[in-house]
Amino acid sequence: MNLNTSQTPETETTTQATASSTETKKKPLEDEGGQFKSENAPKLHVNLDHWKLKESEKPSFKRRATIEAVKLTILFFLLSPICLFQLTRILLFFPDQTAYDIAQPLQFIEEKLKTKVEEVKFKTANGKLLNGLYFARQGAKQVFLLSHGNAGNNAHRLPNIVHMLNLGASVLVYDYQGYGKSEGDPSVKGIVEDGVAAYDFLHKVKGWSPKQILAYGESLGCAVTCQIAKQREVAGIVLQSGFSSLPIAARDRFIWLHLFPDFTFPQPQLNNCDFLAHSKAPLLLIHGEKDYVLPIKYADQMFAAASCPKQLVRLKNSGHNDVLNLDLKEYTAALGSFMKSLDEQS
Repeated sequence: MNLNTSQTPETETTTQATASSTETKKKPLEDEGGQFKSENAPKLHVNLDHWKLKESEKPSFKRRATIEAVKLTILFFLLSPICLFQLTRILLFFPDQTAYDIAQPLQFIEEKLKTKVEEVKFKTANGKLLNGLYFARQGAKQVFLLSHGNAGNNAHRLPNIVHMLNLGASVLVYDYQGYGKSEGDPSVKGIVEDGVAAYDFLHKVKGWSPKQILAYGESLGCAVTCQIAKQREVAGIVLQSGFSSLPIAARDRFIWLHLFPDFTFPQPQLNNCDFLAHSKAPLLLIHGEKDYVLPIKYADQMFAAASCPKQLVRLKNSGHNDVLNLDLKEYTAALGSFMKSLDEQS
């Protein structure tokens, strides 16, 4: 028993030593921070510093964020004019290409108002053919060039035209590109060119003198009218239910458009106040006090900006589209008085 007991530790010790020796021989190289170590291998040091960026060379998060923000800002401003061009077509223009049957009201106008009615066509600057209605009032000394709003077409303006004819004037109403029977598609630049083409038709084809032409704008047509008067001589300007400038009105209606600076808006920017500050043509502003589409503050802004002989008629009962229904007497009185004052000056 004593012999076996005394030999057992030796046997275990020998076994452990053998295992330790085997583990030492089989122990792989270990990587410790670039140093390869082994009890039975020479020490080898590999410097990996040149593979790593120094802290000073690494762009900080703040710097990277700033660079990305600048890139996005540049991209935003580069794309803004394109985006706004498309948004303008969606949000600003509501063309109606319906061919309404207006034969009966036109016959009434011809018979009762001593007026010859003619459907006319003329080309705009880009070669598109525009459609219009020309009302030649017997004995008329003045003619209204009517630029309508952003919705509907010529047929919807017959009530306005009847009252203008009753006041003794002739009238030309026309459809912008993409409206009614006019060719093309509407755009900010295009509607201005359309208005100028309509003026030239009145002057060159129908023979009206600039001193006889009254440029009349309704809503969006107010901006077209101002641009016509900027490029051509007119006897007077009538702006009904208009805005002071397109960027201002657009931002008031869609607050997110404040993200876009002025230069990103489609050209021309249709700034009526800027035009009126330099215009010398007599001006009549007509606006409903209950207009919630284009509030009367825009008329106040245009009146304040205008440097020409001017008058602002505030219609107490009217909104944007119901002037002829709610304040017809005041409307026709203001228009008739304005026409008379211009006739006396000519």
